[in-house]
Amino acid sequence: MDRNPTRRQAIAGIGSAVAVGAASTSASAQPTDAVVDADRDSEDDYPLCLYKPNDDGEWQPALPINVHARADGPESALEAVEDGFTGLGNLEWTPALPDATAKAWDPEAAELVPPDASYRRPKAGDEWDHVHVWRVDDDRAAIHAHLDVFDLTASHFHRGAQYGDAAADVVAHLTGEGWTERTPYDIDYGVEDARLERWGETGDAKLEY
Repeated sequence: MDRNPTRRQAIAGIGSAVAVGAASTSASAQPTDAVVDADRDSEDDYPLCLYKPNDDGEWQPALPINVHARADGPESALEAVEDGFTGLGNLEWTPALPDATAKAWDPEAAELVPPDASYRRPKAGDEWDHVHVWRVDDDRAAIHAHLDVFDLTASHFHRGAQYGDAAADVVAHLTGEGWTERTPYDIDYGVEDARLERWGETGDAKLEY
């Protein structure tokens, strides 16, 4: 992925840096050991899995990166996605809340890297929309979407779930911001069948701008 500095929300950078830094100190296992072959060896246009450390500090492919975005206009794909979650018309989304550790595989750097932006859509109760966005290059951005479900046993008192519902929410929101969905679209995540079964419906989507 292209890791050149990009325009991003300063408050999101601060929140993510604090959370990622704190969690990384406990992740003692080599992160690259957990990267699935489909990410490590593939020539796919987008990273496939979101990786997180478990309670023992061992990294694993935890969640699907289930929305692929491409923009061919004057602004980068990441900037176009960020514009869709910021501004006066999108006050329901916030980058301000502390975040859990989340990384994706960067084949050029041969390492796991944190997202370039993260947003939540708070509401009464649980099942908050939560997205992480990675810049792939000027034309492409990779998005992971899930719903935050309250779980007092989890490290941040919530866990990601219902990826299909969350992806559908992101698609509905960004198509309202000028993006177009390309269907049908399926992603081969390269993980074992048991993990796919645990994930359930992933809501694979491709957006173009």
